[in-house]
Amino acid sequence: MDREVITAIILVETKFGQSLGKRQVINTLSTMASLSDPTVRKRFWEEISDSTKLSLEAFEKKALDKSNWAYRELTALLRYTEKEEMDIFKITGSYAGAMGIPQFMPSNISRYAADGNMDGRIDLFQHTDAIASVANFLKKSGWYRGINEEKAKKVIRQYNPSSYYIDTILKVAQLLK
Repeated sequence: MDREVITAIILVETKFGQSLGKRQVINTLSTMASLSDPTVRKRFWEEISDSTKLSLEAFEKKALDKSNWAYRELTALLRYTEKEEMDIFKITGSYAGAMGIPQFMPSNISRYAADGNMDGRIDLFQHTDAIASVANFLKKSGWYRGINEEKAKKVIRQYNPSSYYIDTILKVAQLLK
């Protein structure tokens, strides 16, 4: 695995763990999940309808899609914190619910997170586990030593689809070499 790419991702995501996000992940995800309730959607629509270009129908579809997604993420968060015996109320993250040094969404933890320090636990707030988890993500997403730039971009796009993000990761990795 190209350590410079792993380093670049951890730098860009959280400044090596210095900026982990301030929002309680459970609150973020449960708030979004609550949009499945018609009463909550109606109240939210009343709050935003004057400041959005969305039609009520488009809002309803978007809210239901986001609610279903958030419910799956919330379920994954509950499973992760129970398995690792973590206090769910102490986990902070991004506005979207991404968490830990690598800013994984909870559903990615079961697929990609790794126990880097071999202590029998996966704690994405520990550098060794975060580094191993990013490496595992990249490997499972198709990264290999000597990968060409076109394929590297496709792999990094799976981590974050922003072209700006992808270019930044590759530029930082190149500077680290």
